[in-house]
Amino acid sequence: MKNYDVVVIGAGPGGYVAAIRAAQRGARTAVVEYRNLGGVCLNEGCIPTKTLIHTAELYRKLQNAAEFGIEVRDVRVNVRKMLDRKETVIGINTGGIGALFKANGIDLYKGKASIAEAGVVEVNGEKLTAKNTIIATGGRPAQLPGLEFDGTRVIGSTDALNLERIPESVVVIGAGALGTEFACIWNAFGAKVTLVEMMPTILPRSDSEPAKLLERILRKKKIDVRTGTRVEKIERKEDGVTVHFAGGKADSVDAEIVLVAIGLQCNSEIVANSPALNIPLGKRGGIPVNDRMESPVPGIYAIGDVIDRTWLAHGASAEGIVAATNCTGGNAVMDYRVLPACNFSSPELASVGLTEQEAKDQGYTVKTGSFLFAANGRAHTLGSAEGMVKIIGDAATDEILGVHILGPEAGEMIAVGALAMRVEGTVEEIASTIHTHPTLSEALWEAAEDYYGRGIHSKPKK
Repeated sequence: MKNYDVVVIGAGPGGYVAAIRAAQRGARTAVVEYRNLGGVCLNEGCIPTKTLIHTAELYRKLQNAAEFGIEVRDVRVNVRKMLDRKETVIGINTGGIGALFKANGIDLYKGKASIAEAGVVEVNGEKLTAKNTIIATGGRPAQLPGLEFDGTRVIGSTDALNLERIPESVVVIGAGALGTEFACIWNAFGAKVTLVEMMPTILPRSDSEPAKLLERILRKKKIDVRTGTRVEKIERKEDGVTVHFAGGKADSVDAEIVLVAIGLQCNSEIVANSPALNIPLGKRGGIPVNDRMESPVPGIYAIGDVIDRTWLAHGASAEGIVAATNCTGGNAVMDYRVLPACNFSSPELASVGLTEQEAKDQGYTVKTGSFLFAANGRAHTLGSAEGMVKIIGDAATDEILGVHILGPEAGEMIAVGALAMRVEGTVEEIASTIHTHPTLSEALWEAAEDYYGRGIHSKPKK
């Protein structure tokens, strides 16, 4: 039996970060992982999808290169090389984690873990004692009756990442981050895409104003966006699938494949199969924790997708740092108020803080400022002038309550909004900060100026 201060179960973006932080704080640390290092994010999620998104956007730009005065002939997609590059990028990232484990003296056990009792983790018949255990087992694509994956006609995100062809037509069920991203990828490569969402807008967790603008942009790109629509049934055929809809436009669509992207299910079987822990699981199997990432059982922490909170890789990493700090004698809490998110659609939609409706629901007197990238010089030099910036503030104090960016490099810019909210900044402080010209970030400054009705490059508020 080997003794550890911290045993982390799962080596995704939450687990491996937690292990490194625990080791940095002097804890004897082990990680148990039965699959590849990096979890879903590095192997089947964030990194491979963004690799394909970049390729898709490059292809789209090359097809329109004449607008920039560049003549490019015979632009074609080599799917095999595209997938090979994706695997290369994955390998670079996962290999780096292994090197970090060695550098920090972390022991890695390959195999499936189980918890017989608090403080004892079993893997491959070997018992590891742990003063503290951090469960970071992640999640998996959820399935619905009648929409089960078959790997051919009805697929999940993992299947989609490994398709060795560009489908001629596809129905994407679920217009959250994953569904919207794949819709944009396939659309860029020339597929006929139908994007279906049962909620009133795509990206339903986003602020409705930029989300509705994104809908209009996607429709201009010839994506058939159907909101307020649900799938009534699907018919699997030898040469494709027929999807029947209810609500919205109640008809049917024939497609080569259907991608089901309706969300995720927590991989919490390690708790469900351990009666000794007696931890009640949530609706989707989420492990309950407080903001110190502590479960109801002393010495057992949980982070990432398995707690059914953010479903964000960087959220899991932040939770991992909190958990590792607390189980090594520190005192940290997770601040979800300033956790940013980015949907890597085309264009990107990134946000931090409250939506306008959420702010109103919480009793704030809301004031907003906005600015269109159509009036931003840098966006035009890039040929990407669609989108907007929206700032939501407390009218009583001008404290920033939320920032929402739809446009080029939105995921990069949103960190500014997160930092401003972290230090409890006001809209005036952004407005009084000089921004470099010409840059995309000037749109954030312009939105702050518009908040006060004095935007330089926007129409005066009535």
